Amino acid sequence: MPDDASSAPTSTARWDGGRLLAALLIVCTVVAFWPVTQWLVREVSASAQIRQSFVLLGAAAGLVAWQHAHEWRLRLVVGNRALFLLGGAYTCMAAAWVFGITLFVLPAFALGLAGCLHVAIGEEAWRFVRPLCIGFVACLVIILLFPLLDWPLRQMAGINAALMLKELGFTPQLGVIMEPAPKLLLNTGKNLFEVATECNGFGLITSGVVLALLAGGIAERRAIAFLWLLPLALVVGFVFNLLRILGICLLAPYFPNHYYALHETAGIIMLWSGLGLIGWLAWRPAAKPHRLGRT
Repeated sequence: MPDDASSAPTSTARWDGGRLLAALLIVCTVVAFWPVTQWLVREVSASAQIRQSFVLLGAAAGLVAWQHAHEWRLRLVVGNRALFLLGGAYTCMAAAWVFGITLFVLPAFALGLAGCLHVAIGEEAWRFVRPLCIGFVACLVIILLFPLLDWPLRQMAGINAALMLKELGFTPQLGVIMEPAPKLLLNTGKNLFEVATECNGFGLITSGVVLALLAGGIAERRAIAFLWLLPLALVVGFVFNLLRILGICLLAPYFPNHYYALHETAGIIMLWSGLGLIGWLAWRPAAKPHRLGRT
């Protein structure tokens, strides 16, 4: 009887000590990556097109939290996978510091987040959160791609809009002026439009990809489904952005004093129409084969 009594406090002490160590590990990781978090907040706040993807990520997180409200538990357990992820995060961070390659900071941040989630909620709940982490990684990639793809996407949007307007009977002209900064101008023969950054379709295209990843992941679509979902999201995003530009060009002569309202209304309609189509395609369950019953 005394042996059993003496063993209980020891087990409890070990359990409390393990949880304390897990909490300390999370706190240290948050502190280590706090400068990266501040940079991320600044980048998201500065661009509405980038912010769209993070809004979708937040909405998906709320949906997952609501769907599995009775399954969340604060575990605070340091497992092998959590140690592997956190070790990878600190390794990438060290490599970024030693070799001066700041690009390593982003995979370090993603690995650190995944590791902390493993520690906080445990291995069982990870399958609910995994689509969110994949979507978060996609959002990090979007931040890097934005300055690289802005001008090429503007050119593609302007060229295709000019081709479509020509088919509709207009006499469009596309030109570039270089001062004070490069500007892409689309002359429809009736109005002159600037194909600005917000017209490049980057927000709709990337938000569509993030939505396909999130909706498909939460709906537990098979991995092979993403081989057509992601390219389709790219195409849908580009087409709906092109439709937005065409709508503005066609309707602007009829609303000369309300161009800003027309611009924003067309943007909102095409944004949510495109995202709605992508979300429906990604969310709807795949057809399951019927099983023959036994006779």
